[in-house]
Amino acid sequence: MAGLRITPLDIQQRQFARKKLGGLDEADVTEFLSRVARDYELVYAENRSQREQLQGLRNQLKDYLEKEKTLAQTLLSLQKTSGEVRANAEREAELVLKSAELDAERIVQEARNEVRGLTEEIRQLKKLKRKLKLDLKNVLDGYYDLLKDEGRPLAAPGEPLGGVSPLVPRAAQPAEASARPSAPELAGGPKPVKMA
Repeated sequence: MAGLRITPLDIQQRQFARKKLGGLDEADVTEFLSRVARDYELVYAENRSQREQLQGLRNQLKDYLEKEKTLAQTLLSLQKTSGEVRANAEREAELVLKSAELDAERIVQEARNEVRGLTEEIRQLKKLKRKLKLDLKNVLDGYYDLLKDEGRPLAAPGEPLGGVSPLVPRAAQPAEASARPSAPELAGGPKPVKMA
């Protein structure tokens, strides 16, 4: 019986040998108590080891639960943050788009204003051109009338005035043409001053 572990049933049913005088055999009781003490010590050690393992597992479970809680909070925070980031990105994109639209509208408006300004400038230049043409025509008509009144021969339409062609330099024209008086001289106007 020394190799087997004592069970609670063994303890309850244990019968000790009796002495002849009716007492219990002291060696038998001592040997049984030694076995019970050894087995109890083993059970106690196992129990303590299992309690320590259980406590370790509980601590691990607690750590895992804390980590799971932290991960869940982190995930929730990330979801919230990603939602905020997405919302901020969308708002920023809308602002950039609105800014671009306003810039484009401003550029178009500036271009329209510039076109209006250029159109007005062209209109003014055309008006000025017509006025200058009219003024030049009036001046030429005035010279024509002066020449006609003085009885001098006038050039036929299309011929140069006084036989001098405005397109040919004076030096290349015939000598008699260069000797003729110029239009201001005919009109009695100031004579050109020759610079030395």
